[in-house]
Amino acid sequence: MTLPSRNALRPLSRGICIIMAGGRGTRFWPLSRADRPKQLLALSSGRSLLRETFDRIEPLVGADRILVITSGSLAEPTRAELPELSPEQVINEPVGRNTAPCAVLGMGVAGRIDPAAPVALLPADHYIPDLEKFRSQLQMAFDHVAKHETVLTLGIPPTRPETGYGYILAAEDFPDSGVGTGLGFVEKPDFSTAEQYVRGGKHFWNSGIFVWNPRFFEKACDSDIPEIRRFVEPAVDRHGTKSFAEALDVAYRDCPAVSLDVAVMEKLTGFALLAADFRWSDLGSWDAWGELAEPLPEENLGRADLLPVDSRGNILMIPEKLVALVGVENMIIVDSADALLVCRKDQAQRLKEVIVALEKTGRDDLL
Repeated sequence: MTLPSRNALRPLSRGICIIMAGGRGTRFWPLSRADRPKQLLALSSGRSLLRETFDRIEPLVGADRILVITSGSLAEPTRAELPELSPEQVINEPVGRNTAPCAVLGMGVAGRIDPAAPVALLPADHYIPDLEKFRSQLQMAFDHVAKHETVLTLGIPPTRPETGYGYILAAEDFPDSGVGTGLGFVEKPDFSTAEQYVRGGKHFWNSGIFVWNPRFFEKACDSDIPEIRRFVEPAVDRHGTKSFAEALDVAYRDCPAVSLDVAVMEKLTGFALLAADFRWSDLGSWDAWGELAEPLPEENLGRADLLPVDSRGNILMIPEKLVALVGVENMIIVDSADALLVCRKDQAQRLKEVIVALEKTGRDDLL
């Protein structure tokens, strides 16, 4: 008996996935550096986060319908991480201009592959272990936006009053299952407001995963970011040619730097919303990584040969040497070849201040 081909098993509403992989991952310093940022690190398994993202979506859409957008010096290590992709599928922004230009660029190239296909914009560095559930819901999102001119976002049901995430407000009649309506995006709240959101049951964490109907995206661009589209489109027209890199340099030279959330998403008053049915973490900081890390002796977490003495609640990434802790609680300790991080868990979000200080003092060798 002849089995159907792998392509024959894929659903009719076959989408395209754009992996956004240009971030610096500064909150994972000192391991994350400009030439080896967070998405290229193996933080949740033996594979890089970028590789995990690719492996998560490839069975659904196929390698030929995946694009990766990175920036600066990251093109070659990104291509080395994903050898299944052709050079043209890894697009290198000459300089990071935030997510709105990245989205316009990716959607434009996706339209050259299949102008009618629904397109998912995905971060490269999230933790999603429930692969089949994720693929099932991503396909549900593709099917929905293939039939409706809208954008669909996957909302994460909140498990705690988190102040480090943006939130999405759902309509009052939001269904227990299936696609409902989102009413708006909410910036990162203070703790009291986040508590109200969790108690009220009508807010979701913003996962940063957006699935677009291409016609709706074009209309949103024309309405909200026409200047960005004007800069980027000439480069899109040259994708796959020898002049593409030069055209992209010209496009990004004066292109505004703005996030897609601020420029477009936060202006929407109605959009499709699907409650995620899979485990998720944005792995946004060392304390978030610690929630998923392996248990160590005496209620500590991480990767280390640990000898604790009256020390608990710590997060460690020191895999190559013995670590003795004495009377130490609720700390983050990360060791690299040329730098050591020690901070309290409740101060993890201040790591960006270290990056700013290194930049001001000219310590580019540590960035």
